[in-house]
Amino acid sequence: MITRIITRFSLQAAKWNFSIVAALVIVWVVVLACIISSILSQPFDRKQRIFWIAMVVLLPALGVLAYLPFAFHREDLPHMFQRKSKRSRQREKAAADSDP
Repeated sequence: MITRIITRFSLQAAKWNFSIVAALVIVWVVVLACIISSILSQPFDRKQRIFWIAMVVLLPALGVLAYLPFAFHREDLPHMFQRKSKRSRQREKAAADSDP
């Protein structure tokens, strides 16, 4: 029973045709365009941009996974993921202590 289920949902059972391949190519081009626009919006210098674009284009899956940690702008992250400086924590504590 399990072997029939695994066989049914394997890549060998998939019916690859032009429509499926075209849809996958379109999805990949859209993902690639989003990643390249993200790279261009980062504050990287010219060499870093060329490096990341080459990584994403030449090593598709690995390049995308390697770029993900660098894809976020610090100000876009939720505050819980941003490390606050010691001085700002002291200011917050002082402000909280001074409130009645």
